[in-house]
Amino acid sequence: MLDLTGEALGRYRLVERLGAGGMAQVYRACDPAGAEVAVKVLYPHLTTDQGFTDRFRREAEAAASLNHPHIIHVLDHGATGELHYLVMELVGGPTLQSFFRNRDRPLTPDEAGSLIGPLADALHYAHEQGVVHRDVKPSNVLLRGGRLENPVLTDFGIARIVDTTVATAAGVVLGTPAYMAPEQGEGQPGDARSDVYALGVMLYELATGRPPFTADSPYAVILHHINTPPPQPRSLRPELPRPLEAVILRALAKDPATRYPSAAGFAAALARSLRQPAASAPRQRAWRYIAAVTGFLLLVAAFVAWRAGEMPFVSRPASEAVAAKVTPAILVLQGGPAIVDTWLDPDLPDRPAFDDGKIHLQGPSTPDRLLYGVTLPEWPASTELLTATLSLYTVPWSPDNRYATVTAHRMLRDWDLATATYAAPWASAGLTPDVDYQAAPLTVITLTTSLIEEGWLDLDILPATRAWVAGEPNYGLLVRMTDDSFGMAHLWVYASEYEDPDLRPRLTLVYQ
Repeated sequence: MLDLTGEALGRYRLVERLGAGGMAQVYRACDPAGAEVAVKVLYPHLTTDQGFTDRFRREAEAAASLNHPHIIHVLDHGATGELHYLVMELVGGPTLQSFFRNRDRPLTPDEAGSLIGPLADALHYAHEQGVVHRDVKPSNVLLRGGRLENPVLTDFGIARIVDTTVATAAGVVLGTPAYMAPEQGEGQPGDARSDVYALGVMLYELATGRPPFTADSPYAVILHHINTPPPQPRSLRPELPRPLEAVILRALAKDPATRYPSAAGFAAALARSLRQPAASAPRQRAWRYIAAVTGFLLLVAAFVAWRAGEMPFVSRPASEAVAAKVTPAILVLQGGPAIVDTWLDPDLPDRPAFDDGKIHLQGPSTPDRLLYGVTLPEWPASTELLTATLSLYTVPWSPDNRYATVTAHRMLRDWDLATATYAAPWASAGLTPDVDYQAAPLTVITLTTSLIEEGWLDLDILPATRAWVAGEPNYGLLVRMTDDSFGMAHLWVYASEYEDPDLRPRLTLVYQ
């Protein structure tokens, strides 16, 4: 990692590196007058896509327009060569993440409220200005002077400035998996209610000592947010007030329409929950006694009604039990590193083509082969995969394209993205059926209009994906045109390195 300590960026001298994350490094710096500031320097590889400079300026100016005591003040922005940077006030104090890491117990409800309340106020103010954060998490919260009641929210607009996946390795979503709203996990951009969800996750973690979902991979965490009800906070910490638990669970509703409609509404509900006195132990015991007596009397009444013939009891076989309806969920993975690809070109058999933006798919006169490596999430054991579709964006080579059949096959041997060529490491050049790849295709698509019109080519790869999820070796996929296709049928296929991330290969998984 490049250390810029001692260097100058524009008018600012970088004095000391304070930290680094997935998108940027942060330095203590001095301005020309000698005042100390914080300078966040974005990594160069995140700033190379078309339109970045305009987006950077727009989002930096939006962040600088925010004026709230619990939002960090953006002072300036600029670029020196490939290095784009933001200049902010220097807040003396740790991040909430480091504070909580060094603490051996959860916060009390009042402590959690004194922290989350100001953050909710800050978010509501930003939302009223038309600015959504989209990556609310403990590492983006500074504690001014180390005080819980004086948090400062940082990195407004950074996720949109970079416009890339952060810490998920999924390719299409913005945010951090542990704090990501379900709709963001499904590839939607998120709105103010997504920030409320992330704040609810933080409140859950502060109050119970752990986040609602953990797993061995970022994908699995995202799936939990989309599909799994969070454990009841009081099951982890029974002394939590029930009103506080209710506030947390509403903030974590899967459906955005069911959450608090605004961060201000969430803050008000949180404050009310902390003002409600807890029921005393004698009153709790009295209510439990009343409930027990009431339940006993209802059972007696039901038994009497049954003996009188007024209430027949019917035994229903287990096979006739009505199961709760489960709504299928969708996960979309797009581009690298979830989907990687290479082009096996018979004209250039010794050249690995894993970093090409566009690749050929041509008929038998020049039998190209496209290889796709797919990294799948770790699925909960109860998950049922309903569909799996690999979608490739294609553009016709010329108006002379004619009939062709495209097939997708399961690979049978391992290969390396950086070294695979048309001739190696396969049993023979161009791969051998049932040795290098499974001859029986997963899907067969006859192309007509797709050869003369650009658009998405959707390949059903459910059998292979189910096998991989079940634990069988995942060597990826081969896509080719069949030998009976028109010899000069020819398409451009946009690859995982294509400049427009929206047109890179994507895998759509529907599951429940």
